[in-house]
Amino acid sequence: MILKKRILLQHIICLCLSVLLVYLLGYPQRFDRILLTYFSLIFFARFTIGRIFFGIFFVIAALYFPAGFYYGSPNVAVVSAIAETNLDEFEEFCSQLSFYFYTFPLLLILVFIVIFRKLPFPKVNNCYLIIFAILLLCYRPVKAIIKYNSNTFTSISSTFIHTVKYPILEFTVSFYDCVKLYLKEKQEQAKQLENNNLIPISSITPKYKTYIIIIGESVRKDYMSAYGFKYINTPFTDKNAYIIWDGLIAPAPHTQASIPHLISESFFPTSKEVNSQLNNNIVSIANQAGFDTYWLSNQGKLGAIEITVPRIAAYAKYSFYTKSGEFNGKSSRGKYDTLLLPELDNILSKNDDNPKLIVMHLIGSHPHFCRRLELPVQFDLNNENISCYVSSIKETDDLIAATIDTLKKYYQDYSVVYFADHGLAHADQYQDLRHNADYQNSYQVPLIFFDSNNQSQLRINKQISGFQFVYLLSKWMGIELDVKHDYMQHEITAIPEQQNIKVKDWNMNNLYEYDKLKKDPNPFN
Repeated sequence: MILKKRILLQHIICLCLSVLLVYLLGYPQRFDRILLTYFSLIFFARFTIGRIFFGIFFVIAALYFPAGFYYGSPNVAVVSAIAETNLDEFEEFCSQLSFYFYTFPLLLILVFIVIFRKLPFPKVNNCYLIIFAILLLCYRPVKAIIKYNSNTFTSISSTFIHTVKYPILEFTVSFYDCVKLYLKEKQEQAKQLENNNLIPISSITPKYKTYIIIIGESVRKDYMSAYGFKYINTPFTDKNAYIIWDGLIAPAPHTQASIPHLISESFFPTSKEVNSQLNNNIVSIANQAGFDTYWLSNQGKLGAIEITVPRIAAYAKYSFYTKSGEFNGKSSRGKYDTLLLPELDNILSKNDDNPKLIVMHLIGSHPHFCRRLELPVQFDLNNENISCYVSSIKETDDLIAATIDTLKKYYQDYSVVYFADHGLAHADQYQDLRHNADYQNSYQVPLIFFDSNNQSQLRINKQISGFQFVYLLSKWMGIELDVKHDYMQHEITAIPEQQNIKVKDWNMNNLYEYDKLKKDPNPFN
């Protein structure tokens, strides 16, 4: 009886260790992850070499825990933090950690040392249990191999390694892959920065001293009172905008695919495909035209998906990021868009002769909406997610107002343009909004201009494409490019409406007809 209780305790300890390992490494708790870790412990930890291996790995997991808690499982953000963080930044990171993040890992290390040195692990030779463990190990990889039709040894082994849900293998493979990706991206950035804008500039006649591009996040226009939404959530824009343009169609339904085409030149290898020419972007064009360029971002500098946009931002002569890692990790909590305002104030306080281009990249209304709010929810639509979404748009309107107040504080003559990277579509029976490439509303975004001349407001209802939008931005800044396009050959207010607009889907560079997408009406309007 005592022996059975002892064996049961050993199994319980192995199961607890399995749950703890998944937590420490930053992975979501999953049935297969926990069980595979548990099986590996009961099968191999009784051997000396197994004890040493697991002991070392559990210690590594304990040391990784602070990063895993804030940044999740291994990703490029973690690798970049390790590679690029200097001593001051490391001290700042440590100073922000609570006492718990020091004591808990140290306590765990001591516990793991004791367990893997002293604990007698259970001996399991049940062939049925072994078969079950093997089937559990192979289920997802085999399913993926069949799904993706892997037919070579390399593709089969790669699919297996990248789909098996065994935390120790996942952690090792992810870290290796992220190191490779990080090094590749750094090389690509360095190589790219050797290439400047290749679009010929015909003339440079900026009308204003300061130009500001505010890139909003995940805003569909029909949730803004500036575009007729019944809740007044853009009061500043409603009264102070110079141009409210109704008809900009974003190139893609998510940030990393859309922004490169909005602020860089696009080229079309075929009528059904598009790529972005990143070096021909609005920042490199402004540099060549003699502007001082600045990039202020409340999105991640480098993370699991933050790759393409930072390549463009790297062209700026000065850049500022509120967070160095993931845009949406736990370290981003409390990092609101208003953190960009002191940097803007600092830039405008410097009295110099060159015209300025300042790009402000917001986190704005990115899901999850309630996390974006610096203030209490300002609207009640009997739906928490939608109420937060509408309130987040109000906070962006407040930020635009604060930006213009800062410009006025330094008596700057200015022009400001605000647009969003993409919209969203309803989900969960209108209880939420998410990225979705199937709906037109995921591409319908605001385009709003403000300037210091206080002209009477214009409302323009013309459908235009976000592709080659960099030409329009250049024209707005007084930079004439030697290209033939409606955005360059007409004044902004005279740009003709465009027909047969195409957009990208979620992943690929393939083009689809915008008019053939489904519609997703706003039920809260």
